[in-house]
Amino acid sequence: MTRPELVLLHAPSNYDFRGRPVVYGPISDVIPSTPIFEMYPIGFISIAGYLEKHGIPTRIVNIANRMLREPRFDVERFLSKLHPLAFGIDLHWLPHAQGSLELARIVKRLHPSIPVIFGGFSATYFHQELIQYPQVDFVVRGDSTEEPVLQLMQRIKHGAAVEDVPNLSWKDGSGVAHHNALSWVPSSLDDIPLDYNYPIKSVIKYRSLAGVLPFSNWLDYPITAVFTCRGCTLNCRSCGGSRFSFKEIYNRGEVAYRHPSLLADDIHSIQRYLGGPVFIIGDIRQPGEDYAEKLLGAMKKKRIKVPIVLELFAPAGEAFFREVSRAIPNFNIQMSPESHD
Repeated sequence: MTRPELVLLHAPSNYDFRGRPVVYGPISDVIPSTPIFEMYPIGFISIAGYLEKHGIPTRIVNIANRMLREPRFDVERFLSKLHPLAFGIDLHWLPHAQGSLELARIVKRLHPSIPVIFGGFSATYFHQELIQYPQVDFVVRGDSTEEPVLQLMQRIKHGAAVEDVPNLSWKDGSGVAHHNALSWVPSSLDDIPLDYNYPIKSVIKYRSLAGVLPFSNWLDYPITAVFTCRGCTLNCRSCGGSRFSFKEIYNRGEVAYRHPSLLADDIHSIQRYLGGPVFIIGDIRQPGEDYAEKLLGAMKKKRIKVPIVLELFAPAGEAFFREVSRAIPNFNIQMSPESHD
């Protein structure tokens, strides 16, 4: 079995959910997972694919899902057998604050010499607080951390200094925190892979299906997602992904889009290997009507037949829906509840 150099761990929202009752409320109703939030962020797939492409073997382990599906799953015993160069833990959604830090504490107790890396939207916002925790060695900030994580892993692998790794918060030998400039903000997503072949290869390589499943009932409802962009043109007040938020927190001055032909390739790959519904995140009209036309044309040419979920930030006219119906035989529309009005 290949030894991974980076193991990406996804924690439950509350690490102790198996041992004590917790009243969660409706917070998870907008996502397809349970209140344990066992669905890991899609960034795990892009980071793992990017690192694998550059020679860093990477493994995703959905600890939350294994805890949920396997009541007797011994987390500490499992983690004690892993010996990567580094562990990565996401704190993307804020409900994971307790779970992610507790999982990191356990990892650090079991492997005191192996660095623990945090990342995600919430980790970026709270990076100054996170880096003070003894179980956190690094925080990689920003909405696009594939390249910074690669550079960090290369430094860890060769024992090199990390002062020039972009987007990185780190501690020196005296425990003093340093925050490198958040300068890696790509203007295009064309070079960032979203390789859904990776989970299939991972299952074969590491002989574990439960560890890589996105959420508990994914096999019954294998929905996936693709991103049109990172960033947004709108300033919805209640949205953590608004234009203001991306500018102030993630240093993104402009939206980065994925070329429509590449997005169609992503969807075609999902259709070929998985065959489940695909949620296209981001209004395809956001970059302009030309982008939407090119994407729909490319999807029609590739004969996309899997169910497609389109997200709209504002009402669309009859002509748009005619174009969609000509290009996609099976689709539904989701109106964003955080639209500007």
